[in-house]
Amino acid sequence: MSTAAARDVAPADFRAGMRRLASAVNVIATGSGQDPAGWRGMTATAVCSLCAEPPSLVVCLNRQTGTYRRLTENGLFSVNVLAGPDLHLAQTFAGQHGLVGADRFTTGDWAPGRLGVPVLRGAQASFECRVVQAVEYGTHSLLIGNIEAVHRPDGAAAQPLIYHDQGFHGLDTGAVTTGGPHR
Repeated sequence: MSTAAARDVAPADFRAGMRRLASAVNVIATGSGQDPAGWRGMTATAVCSLCAEPPSLVVCLNRQTGTYRRLTENGLFSVNVLAGPDLHLAQTFAGQHGLVGADRFTTGDWAPGRLGVPVLRGAQASFECRVVQAVEYGTHSLLIGNIEAVHRPDGAAAQPLIYHDQGFHGLDTGAVTTGGPHR
């Protein structure tokens, strides 16, 4: 596709179409276990698996965020997959409760993982990753992370928290709120 063709789509039309794409809700977190005051995190839906060999995933982050800037400093991050009961966490890390920086981690049960990055205890799953490649495009960067640790809770998983049509939804409870992740 040529760049000219992509420019024929208005940003408002793009956003309206993307609102129809249901996505899992995650918190991307970064920082060092030696400096929890430097932890940063944000709610994100632009996350997907890349391949199993080597185990890797992709996240897309706006380069203007503090989370992105801190992540590029240390090259490490976690992806914490949220469940329906994690609505308050999703809202907090989306900036809806007025907390910024490390203060966001006062919500939830966070601990340094094997790589020292913040990991949410009790998340559906958490992946600790090392950035192996970054591609800048427009306002965002696509980051490929090699997965170096996976955390899964014991027992049955809760229903996932998803983002669709400008709102967070639990599959077992329907719509839970409007407003959503940063773009």
